[in-house]
Amino acid sequence: MKDYLKKLCFASLFTLAVADASANGTLGIELNNAVNHDSVCRLSFQIHNGLDHPLEAIGLEVVLLDKEGLATDFLMLRAGNMPKGKRRIRQFNLPDVNCNTLGEVLINDISECAAGDLDANGCLAALVPSSRIDIKLGL
Repeated sequence: MKDYLKKLCFASLFTLAVADASANGTLGIELNNAVNHDSVCRLSFQIHNGLDHPLEAIGLEVVLLDKEGLATDFLMLRAGNMPKGKRRIRQFNLPDVNCNTLGEVLINDISECAAGDLDANGCLAALVPSSRIDIKLGL
């Protein structure tokens, strides 16, 4: 009975978090391209601010995973402001990384988020990751 109540409480909290996120809109992040250029891997992300507020700043803590799922690098990626409803492409150069070895870019956490009354947890709940290429973008 005790385990059942724990599961029920967790399910209720998860449902509330999802409902709160959908009430505030979504934040779409698509891994759009990955290109080796000189000695860097250039990752391009398309970000869509579907939130109910302008996005003033966002910081993503990401982990690069190789094709076997092993963590190879931890990075902080920051994107600047974006009006409500706007899409933008942001590029990040990763020195000494070969794009061909990447299997997944894991969004480990959101370290910073300024979008109306949403905090980092609210932005994480609103996040909708996707990938247009063979490298997965996941949570």
